[in-house]
Amino acid sequence: MIRFILERAAQLVIIVFAVSTVTFVLMRLAPGDPATILLTAHDVPASEEALTALRKELGLNEPLHIQYVNWLRDVFTGHWGTSYVSKESVLAELWNRLPATVELASAGFTVMTVLTLGMGLAASVKSSGPLDRLSRLLALLGSSIPSFWLGFLLIYLFSVCLGWLPSMGRENWTNLVLPALTLGAGLGAVQARVLRAQMLELGDRNFVKAARARGFSHMHILFFEVFKHAILPIITLLGTNLSFMLAGNVIVETIFSWPGLGKYFIDAITQRDYPVIQGYVIFASFLIVGVQCLVDVVQTAIDPRLRLR
Repeated sequence: MIRFILERAAQLVIIVFAVSTVTFVLMRLAPGDPATILLTAHDVPASEEALTALRKELGLNEPLHIQYVNWLRDVFTGHWGTSYVSKESVLAELWNRLPATVELASAGFTVMTVLTLGMGLAASVKSSGPLDRLSRLLALLGSSIPSFWLGFLLIYLFSVCLGWLPSMGRENWTNLVLPALTLGAGLGAVQARVLRAQMLELGDRNFVKAARARGFSHMHILFFEVFKHAILPIITLLGTNLSFMLAGNVIVETIFSWPGLGKYFIDAITQRDYPVIQGYVIFASFLIVGVQCLVDVVQTAIDPRLRLR
């Protein structure tokens, strides 16, 4: 297990290095000058002298290889620069917005997990029954409706027409309901179909036939024999979706004006705030790879066969 964790840590360093390099190159190739955007945004005449002074202040007058070396050094020392707009530490700004993203990701993950387990198990109890048909319909809708369209539909129904729930902000728990449903409903419906398919596939295995021969009931076999094998790929899906939720769901946070990492990232893109964009990508890569490593550890602990690989 220690060797396994060390291998994942080494992979994390390599991934962060690759992501930081690609992000730096892409940001330098993107159209638009941060100095010009900052000056025009603050109604300052964009004279050549003002542009030169601001580029020098931001370090944009240095050769690209010097900028890259400085950026790479800052990535691995924890000094991710200062925002061009707010003049605050990028890492501090990311940490300040992380709780809002974690709150939304936790709520969305709860919705997704409840739908996955509830619909998946209910549909597998009796194949081709009413619950199975309902889960098929919901899975089709969940996979075909984009999250931004589902968010707009929920806002129109529960905020505009009925007036039951707020459509934006982060004031209390009611502000969390619609974003959490938008984030978790579609994914939960799709994963429920995966769980149902896994359980039906395992239903003809020899260990299931042996359990029936020993006189165990159908429900006992389903929940205590089949489910523990069928849940392994679902853990991978849940972990992958959770990692992307924690990294900040850009679409959902923007639609509902949720003050998390995703909305912060979108604002930084429109303002060409290079340090924030680069810092967000590195921060998100840490979260995604970290959660994936945790999922691998959990799967290894659940399934001893993975330890032999």
